[in-house]
Amino acid sequence: MAVRAAPLIERERESEALDRLLANARAGSGGALVIEGPPGIGKSRLLMEARESADDFRVLTARGSDLEQAFPFGIVRQLLEPLLASADEGQREALLAGAGALAGPVLSQIQTNAAFEPALTALHGLYWFTANAAAQGPLLLLIDDAHWCDGPSLRWLPYVARRADGLRLAMVVTSRSNEPGQVQEAIDELCTLAGASAVRPAQLSEAAVAGMVAQTLPGADAEFLAACYDATGGNGFLVNELVGELVRREIEPRAANAALADGLRSVGVDRAVRARLRSLPEECTWLARAVAVLGGAAEPRMAAQLADLDDELAERAADDLAAAAILQSGLPLVFEHPLVRAAVYGELGPGERMQWHGRAAAVQLAAGAEPDRVAVHLLVSGPRADPETVDVLRLAARTARQRGAADVAATYLRRALAEPPDATLAAELTLELGSSALAAGDIDTAVEKLSGAGSMPVSVTVRAAAAAELGTALTLTDRPADAMRALTEAIQALPESERELGLFLQGTRCFTAASSLECWRSLPTLPTPFDPAAGPLDSPRARIGLAHAALDAAMTGTQQEVRLITLRMLGDGGLIDDPGPDAAAFWMVPTVLMLADLLEEAATIFTDVIAWSRRRGAAPAYSVASHMRAMTWWFRGALAEAEADAANALTEITLRGIPYGALALVDAQIARGQLDDADETWRSAALDADRGITIGAISHHETKGRLNAARGRAAQALEEYAMCGRLEREWGIVTPAVSDWRSDAVPLLLAAGREEEARDLIDEQLGRCRAFGAPRPLGAALRAASLLHQGDDAIALLEEAVAVLEPSPARLELAYAMLALGSARRRAGHRADARPVLAEALDLALACQADAVARRAHEELIAAGARPRRDPIESRSKLTASESRVARMAAEGMTNREVAQALFVTEKTIENHLRSVFRKLEIGSRTQIGRALTVASS
Repeated sequence: MAVRAAPLIERERESEALDRLLANARAGSGGALVIEGPPGIGKSRLLMEARESADDFRVLTARGSDLEQAFPFGIVRQLLEPLLASADEGQREALLAGAGALAGPVLSQIQTNAAFEPALTALHGLYWFTANAAAQGPLLLLIDDAHWCDGPSLRWLPYVARRADGLRLAMVVTSRSNEPGQVQEAIDELCTLAGASAVRPAQLSEAAVAGMVAQTLPGADAEFLAACYDATGGNGFLVNELVGELVRREIEPRAANAALADGLRSVGVDRAVRARLRSLPEECTWLARAVAVLGGAAEPRMAAQLADLDDELAERAADDLAAAAILQSGLPLVFEHPLVRAAVYGELGPGERMQWHGRAAAVQLAAGAEPDRVAVHLLVSGPRADPETVDVLRLAARTARQRGAADVAATYLRRALAEPPDATLAAELTLELGSSALAAGDIDTAVEKLSGAGSMPVSVTVRAAAAAELGTALTLTDRPADAMRALTEAIQALPESERELGLFLQGTRCFTAASSLECWRSLPTLPTPFDPAAGPLDSPRARIGLAHAALDAAMTGTQQEVRLITLRMLGDGGLIDDPGPDAAAFWMVPTVLMLADLLEEAATIFTDVIAWSRRRGAAPAYSVASHMRAMTWWFRGALAEAEADAANALTEITLRGIPYGALALVDAQIARGQLDDADETWRSAALDADRGITIGAISHHETKGRLNAARGRAAQALEEYAMCGRLEREWGIVTPAVSDWRSDAVPLLLAAGREEEARDLIDEQLGRCRAFGAPRPLGAALRAASLLHQGDDAIALLEEAVAVLEPSPARLELAYAMLALGSARRRAGHRADARPVLAEALDLALACQADAVARRAHEELIAAGARPRRDPIESRSKLTASESRVARMAAEGMTNREVAQALFVTEKTIENHLRSVFRKLEIGSRTQIGRALTVASS
């Protein structure tokens, strides 16, 4: 039977917080509690209290260590690896179900040829692994000394806590107060999350200290007890240390000895521990130092080998150390308190520490420990130009990248370079450090390390790969000209035999150039030694070399040219795998398709990326694809889908450049007549920020113009449209691929009496549209042109617009054209001919959920003498876009967990959506959703 710890003293508030946390977790409202305070205040004792109060929970524990701060996902692995290792086949399958499988690379042995995992993939997988564990029963995670937490685990703590609602999960974290840097930032973030709270235990009162002393030294005089309080300041750990010293020194608790008790204040923990060690056999000191060097919980045989003791002698030493309250009783070997370890470890001078850690690395390596277990000691050991040390650190860096801990990989590689390796290997390690730094978001280091690739003694292919990464790093730091220079140098250095790589780098250079007008203008003057037309394009990477031709065709050519080029780029469909969405140049293909109004083809690729992202837990790619697909939905008139994708574009992912999903959402809200919502979206997405003179800024100004126009701010709208024109001229765009601003400006100019300007604009737009050949912008231009004509001439233009748009996927633009045509026929006195067109416009608008358009069509139908249904807007379902998407996924048979994983949200979010769906559709079960959706949309 387990012995319970002594009762807590003066910790009622903290105990109540623990009880609330556990009660909420039992009820499925998971959360976190942070316990902050100075060393010895009793934080670890409160963790024991949590464990004792959680008999019905599965309890997983971990403890931070200053040594293992460079151990990738060290805290997470302490918590979850034992759970996975002890699971039978069925339990293991359940833990790794769905997105939980993405936690495998972090928690299992890494294969040397495994791919590198992005950090968010690891976090996403570890969250769902934890959720799967909590689904099997209430789960309590106890993390002690989080101020010594490794970086990847620090990111994991708030990531999981933010998504704990809806899980039977409780997390208790202890940390010292006011730790510097990212530790305190992560702890502060954790404390501010919904469902999280913090407690800061106070020092014990004089009465409480007196009670603790009296438990061991009964009959103590009041003066002696007061001296004990003064000596410890009410710190619980120091009280226990003081009492232990009093007992060991056989000091009677009398008033006459009060000065002795107070004098022990100057002894402190360090001296007290050293004094205890000196009183023990010499092998105890060696074993204590070995355990201190190994850090955390030491395996007895490993500690004995490091201390150069045989097993029997080491066992006796461990018992003596436990009796002296230096080590805890039992296995593995753990210090009684981190302050005790610090006292033992602090006895070692800098040179001794390096020697001890060097030996520890050798012992771990001989025992077959994982590379990262060895690497944490090599980080502290001194450089010796040892090739084996370099090899271990390099392998540890690779496994860290495979676990999604690129920042840890960079730490290992810096140490490997300090060893140092030979010149050739040093060059490779420098480039690997640059790559890891880029993946970790340390752009300055990435640029520094990758910049010298051209002069390094490495192969041309390694040099070219470094240039591609350098180009990305420089582009991210708004240095596209430098990126172009680096890519160009790498391209020129490649031999003819590296044609595939050369074409890929040229495509990457085009992507970089598209972010800067100056770079775009310089692109035709740069050397292009690899001609896509000079030979076969046998791989997806090689076909990326067509990127410049594709984008140029969208800006100056025809839709058919774009179609032919992008079909060649797509080839057999392998683009999603190689180079895949992780490569910046990949995005050229669907983006050009979208610009060229090849909407179905673009949406297909974005959908494939979203599916790919869900399988891999690749949240950044998921977010970017959601942004871009939202824009294609807007162009197609699928407003609910545009809103849903815009909502699914993850807010925690910072999107560099234009947030297309937000623009699509504003446009959709305008079409639905939700102008207040559109204003709020504009504000919350910070869309008023200056977008510069990029190509994407044209879309930004166009949407802002439409919002101003909808609000009746015609002058401001025309200013935005004029900016679109200036940007088009700067970029040399002569097609309607990027914007319809001329068509949008015509009704505003006419209302302002500026008919000649309107006529000139629409004539230019019609010429561009007819030359380009895309139906959607041509239909919009024809509709705008009809405003400059009367009677049959206007009707003829609108009939052409309808004919052009009918075979296209642009359903909302067709609804606009039909509404305009029906209205024109009614005004011309052809009411009978107007009614069927207006009825179809109404149906299309309702299908698009464009409420503002539907209302106008409804009013026009009545004016044309029809008797449409009375309330076309209110009669249909009022599901939000996100509710509609969740409802459809549920109707397809997906579980709440599967839907949550697919949309990168929590199960609780899905439950809330479905609860609202059931209420709005007036149904009671999932089996009714499909039919209810059909009825609601009819």
